[in-house]
Amino acid sequence: MIKNLSQLKKFCVNHPYFEIVAHCRPECIGQIRKVNVVDTTGFYSIIPDDPNAKATLANRGKGSYLEWSKAPFWKFDNDVASVYSSDKKTDDSLILSMAFNPM
Repeated sequence: MIKNLSQLKKFCVNHPYFEIVAHCRPECIGQIRKVNVVDTTGFYSIIPDDPNAKATLANRGKGSYLEWSKAPFWKFDNDVASVYSSDKKTDDSLILSMAFNPM
């Protein structure tokens, strides 16, 4: 179970799969993604079953980028990690919620 940002960063090094369970762009909800590249500033994710998807091809094939942001902007509930645009953590400030599932 991921309980904080530090654990999430370590977990993502293993290139896990996750499902987008909430997103500021509704068309992304339900997508299965795979962490593709991880660095100190964030991570890139791809849609593993769709090599021609916009998210997969973004950033010269690294995938769609998500910045780590600051720890107060994150919320962890079981294996769901959510990041917000502020530390207020309201529905209006939600950027993304990810459910990590082994595949």
